Amino acid sequence: MSDVEKFFYKGGLNCAESTLRCLIEDGAVDIPEETVRMMTGFGGGMQRGAVCGAVVSAVCAIGSKTGRISPEESRTPSAAAVREFLTRFEGEFGTIYCRDLQSTYVKEHALKSKGMYRACTVFVEKAIQITEDILRRMPKTTFLPNISLMKLRVFSLSTVI
Repeated sequence: MSDVEKFFYKGGLNCAESTLRCLIEDGAVDIPEETVRMMTGFGGGMQRGAVCGAVVSAVCAIGSKTGRISPEESRTPSAAAVREFLTRFEGEFGTIYCRDLQSTYVKEHALKSKGMYRACTVFVEKAIQITEDILRRMPKTTFLPNISLMKLRVFSLSTVI
């Protein structure tokens, strides 16, 4: 498992960004590093203490391997993997909600303090560990960009030039 503090505690990324970045670095998911950008708004429970950013990021990573892109595909593998993740995370900490994790485990530390980051590092590490365990049992998939969209962009560019 990646050194979470490299990205989260000392590295300056939030919980959601760090979780996905570590999963990419560890090879648990084969998606472009740029996808970490999508996680920025999810840190701190979507800036509102809602679902923990590490949890959201882990669910996104699971979806990258088990999700679907058309209604004809089954959602069962993804739903089962996500349920397993949520059950295990909640079993470990009693909740998936940032505000509850903060009030139970972080308590005396001010928001964005070193103490808070040290406490939240545990949530990020556990989210990565559970996700990697679940994904290790899944068939390997590769992120493929939407080729028709790429062709459209090339066509549009060539008509301008």
